[in-house]
Amino acid sequence: MELIFNKELINEKELSEYLKEKEITIPNYRCAVIALITDVNGQVLLQRRGPKSRDDCNKLADIGGAFEKGDLNFKEALLREIHEEVGRKAKIEVEKFVGCFWHCKYEPRSKKDVNWLFLVYKCKYIEGSLLYNEPGKCLGYEFYQKDKLPKSEMLETTCGFWDYYLKSER
Repeated sequence: MELIFNKELINEKELSEYLKEKEITIPNYRCAVIALITDVNGQVLLQRRGPKSRDDCNKLADIGGAFEKGDLNFKEALLREIHEEVGRKAKIEVEKFVGCFWHCKYEPRSKKDVNWLFLVYKCKYIEGSLLYNEPGKCLGYEFYQKDKLPKSEMLETTCGFWDYYLKSER
């Protein structure tokens, strides 16, 4: 996984233009939006992946997902993903853009490598119920102290996003 840039861009068009301007070539990429969520006490919120997840069942992951054709911009896509996964009863605010990370990952369904560009945002869980809107994909939500993240149980990308963010926070 590699940090590509940390300038906030609004949508796929801006992203494409920025990559071209900076002469960054990533063939056939897909975009995903990721929420690094902490609560008001600074604890990290992660979800435990279920058997209907694309991959990595039982691993801990951040909330997020693929940017879709109907999404107007990255923040809208992030809020859509948050609402899809935890419901609308939870109040979660987007605080700031963290960075864009490139990760080439083998996708078992397509049996191909996919170049993912992860647009990562720091978010704050304020209050409300965290629902299991995708029960087969999510086994539950867990909170951890920042200095006690169970890295061996986390997705490689989730671990990388948090490592980068926590180092940049100091």
